[in-house]
Amino acid sequence: MIEEEITIISPIRFVRDDVLKLIPYMPSTDPCKIKLDANESPYDVPLEVKNRIWEKLQDEHFNHYYDPSCGKLREGLSKYTGAKPEQIFVGSGADEIILDIILAFAGPGRDVIIPSPTFSSYEIFATVAGSNVIKVPIVCKKNQDSWAWDLDEIQIKQHFTKDKPQLLFLCYPNNPTGDYFDEEKVVNLINNFNGIVAIDEAYFEFGGKTFVERLHEFPHVVVIRTFSKIFSLAGLRVGYAVGHEDLIQQLYKVKLPYNVSLFSQIAAVEILKETDWLKDVQSKLIKARQQLKAELENIKGIKVYPSSANFFLCEFEKPRDFVYEELLKRGILTRRLNEDPLKNTLRFCIGTQEQNEFLVSSLREILS
Repeated sequence: MIEEEITIISPIRFVRDDVLKLIPYMPSTDPCKIKLDANESPYDVPLEVKNRIWEKLQDEHFNHYYDPSCGKLREGLSKYTGAKPEQIFVGSGADEIILDIILAFAGPGRDVIIPSPTFSSYEIFATVAGSNVIKVPIVCKKNQDSWAWDLDEIQIKQHFTKDKPQLLFLCYPNNPTGDYFDEEKVVNLINNFNGIVAIDEAYFEFGGKTFVERLHEFPHVVVIRTFSKIFSLAGLRVGYAVGHEDLIQQLYKVKLPYNVSLFSQIAAVEILKETDWLKDVQSKLIKARQQLKAELENIKGIKVYPSSANFFLCEFEKPRDFVYEELLKRGILTRRLNEDPLKNTLRFCIGTQEQNEFLVSSLREILS
């Protein structure tokens, strides 16, 4: 009996063309001793706080769904932000917030305007949702003795339409470039935009500037924040949005049911109570940012861009892949970025004092 040869055809032919062209968000899994690639906090949640979280979990029923509206957490965030609980929406990380904003206010046939380079999730999720993605390059200009990135306000406004609503993302301060865009330009864009302006303040606690206090002026603005940075809860995936009550209500229509787990909600409520610890971490990282910047600027062959976040973007005279690999050999994992203006840059977050000292000594050795 002769067996027939079966031809296996890949199911990739069924994938949408726009999705097929996407580059997935795939962080490095290279083994390392010092992980500086994901803008995480170098400080874990204190053991006594973890124990308090474990204790509270004992009284909960794991067999039941937990609060789908995150009521207790929204109350805690109301005290933290000054906004009313009805103005706050909680999601599974800032990423889910970004996706829900796109699903509610963009989608097929609508434009999503994104200054570039910026956080990649905006483009990925907008494409997945079938939106028309418009990327407008940001510009790098010399400001006194340093270089800084800013919005090309004129180019962005050329894409504004009056006949159909659009969605505009602004990362503030911007990831991966590190600093704030000019506030006057941001306000000008908000005032002239026919649609929702999503301002991503993931790094708010490191720079202090916010649009939460101005939401009464701008009902079409929604602010995105996260527990993954200063709150040290990156592994638990908690993010939140603050905006006009009518805007926030629309996000409930598109979110996944029971989107934030029992564990994550309880942990976030407890960490919000740790105001002294949070202020201490904030102070340490801001001081470390100042020290690290001074040290990096004394190394020949590095251009250090200004930062109001918990990371630095640096450009190198030597090939950045060489620098990346040499750092990795020493156990330090950093982030390579692939958009054209960033081809010879690395981004790395601020670590503990010991980690920062080892980073600096390693860079001196590599670039000497």
